Amino acid sequence: MSFEIQKEKIKQICRELLEKGEVDVIIGYTAGEIEGTRIPYIFSKPEEADKLEWDERCTPNLCTYLHGRKDKVGIVAKPCDVRGIVNYLVESQLKKDKVYIIGVDCAGMKDDQGNPSPGCGECSVKQPPLYDMRVENPDVTNEKGAPPEAADPADLMEKLERFQNELQKCILCYSCRQACYGCYCQVCFMDRGVPNWQPATPDLGAKMVYHLGRAMHLSGRCVECGACERTCASGVNIRYLIKEISDFIEKTYGYKTGLDAEDQPVMTTYAFDDKEIGFLGGDADA
Repeated sequence: MSFEIQKEKIKQICRELLEKGEVDVIIGYTAGEIEGTRIPYIFSKPEEADKLEWDERCTPNLCTYLHGRKDKVGIVAKPCDVRGIVNYLVESQLKKDKVYIIGVDCAGMKDDQGNPSPGCGECSVKQPPLYDMRVENPDVTNEKGAPPEAADPADLMEKLERFQNELQKCILCYSCRQACYGCYCQVCFMDRGVPNWQPATPDLGAKMVYHLGRAMHLSGRCVECGACERTCASGVNIRYLIKEISDFIEKTYGYKTGLDAEDQPVMTTYAFDDKEIGFLGGDADA
């Protein structure tokens, strides 16, 4: 099934939702000013659905636009967007009766060169885990994609060298934080005055504090949408670090973020049979 067929179904659903008054506004995608780009689109009139777009360039994670809204919102959501919505529900940041999810099967997003968008190449959740209305694509299955080409080295010093090399590119502009659905703190730890985490000149130590601190804050919360890497103007590929933590949590605790709205946040729950290898550094089961 083509994107075009899915787009027409999305438009029809959105028109009907607004005509029947089931939602106040809808969040979707429309064409950006730069040819070929897609940007978030919030509209409230049925006829405005004609401007909706759906294709392989609809990369922004729209769930971040739900945060703080009081009205009933319909949202056109890719599977990674839906995972973000589910995690908002898990973290009590959103009430389900305030959102209508138009879940869309996703064949994968691409950049302007036709390459898989960050996170899409290795994606294993291509069908929305939660929805009120689903726009299906029979050609899409939840088969795990290919692993990233740049695998993390096994040697500890090589890991550190890779991490430091990536940080050399970083200018601490915080674009990755602003793009991330999970960074919704009103005041980020990097913006707090005491202690002063942010020096006048962003040296390697400050960059490590930020990126390691952010990775820990996203433990068990990353939905692998790739927004952080996609938005970085300096080309910093730090998503692999958070992905390693996510893979560790899935392997150790059997938890994958954003699949079940009835789950409890994995880092705030404890069971007596939990493995503690993350703390002990070994392979012990207790």
